[in-house]
Amino acid sequence: MTRRTIVLVGHSLVRMRSVLIGLGAVLAGFQLLLTQVAAYLTRQNAFGALSALMPDFVRNLAGPSALAFMSFSGIVSLGYFHPIVLSALIGLTIVVATEPAAEVEMRFVDLTLARPLNRAEIVTRTLVVLLISTLAMLGTMFAGTWTGLTCCTPADAERPSLGLTLSLAMSLGSLMLCWGGVALAFASAVRRRAVAGATVGVLAFAEYLLDYLGRAWEPARGISIVSPFHYFEPMTLVAGTALSPTNVAVLIGVGLTGAAAAYVVFSRRDI
Repeated sequence: MTRRTIVLVGHSLVRMRSVLIGLGAVLAGFQLLLTQVAAYLTRQNAFGALSALMPDFVRNLAGPSALAFMSFSGIVSLGYFHPIVLSALIGLTIVVATEPAAEVEMRFVDLTLARPLNRAEIVTRTLVVLLISTLAMLGTMFAGTWTGLTCCTPADAERPSLGLTLSLAMSLGSLMLCWGGVALAFASAVRRRAVAGATVGVLAFAEYLLDYLGRAWEPARGISIVSPFHYFEPMTLVAGTALSPTNVAVLIGVGLTGAAAAYVVFSRRDI
C-alpha cells in the first residue's frame, strides 16, 4: 500500500468518523446491556419458563439450537446475529463500499486522479477502509460483551467462551466483507451512490428472505444455497458446533470476487 493510498484512507476515515463512532458506541452498549438481560433472567430463573413457552412448531423449526438460545450464553450471543444488528452493519458496509460511486457523482474523483494516482489505488483505499470499519465494529461489540461479562455478571453464570464469541465475530465479519465486495462491484460500475446502495440493499434483503424460506420450507432449500446468509449460521455456533471454515471461505470468496470485479470495471469505465 503506497503513501498516496494511506492518505486516501485517512481522508475517508475522517469523513466517516461520526458514523463509525456513533454506531460503534451503540453496538457496544447493546452488547453490554444484553449481558445484563441475561444476568437478570438468570437471577429470576426464567430460562426454563421461556423454553416452556416456546411453541412446538418454533422448537421444531429451530431444532436443538433453540434450547441453546434459551440460556445465558445464548442471550449474550444474540447481539452478533440479531436482525437489526445485521441490518445496521450491512448498511454501514454498503455505505463504505459505495464511496467510489459517490466520488464519481460529486466529481471528487477528477480532483483525485489529477494527482499521480491510478484508479486501482481508489479501489484499494475502499477495501482498506472496509476492513478497518469491519474490525472496528466487531472490536467495539467484543469489548461491550466482555466488559459486561467481567464487571456485572453473576459468578455462577454459564458465560459464553472466548472461542464462541470470537467465532460469532468472525462469522459476522465474513458476512460484512462478503456484502462489502458485492457493493464495491456495483459501485465501480455506476455513477450514483444511491443507485449502487439501493440495488445492493434490496439484493441483501431478498437474499435474507430467500435463506429464511430455505430454512423453513423444504422446496426452497435447494435454491437458498445461492444466498450468502445460507453460510451464516450463528445459531449452530451457540449450540456448540465449531465454526465452519467452508462457510467462512464461501463468504470471503464472494467478497474477493466482487473486489476483483471492481478493480477490472473501475479501471476501464468512463469517468
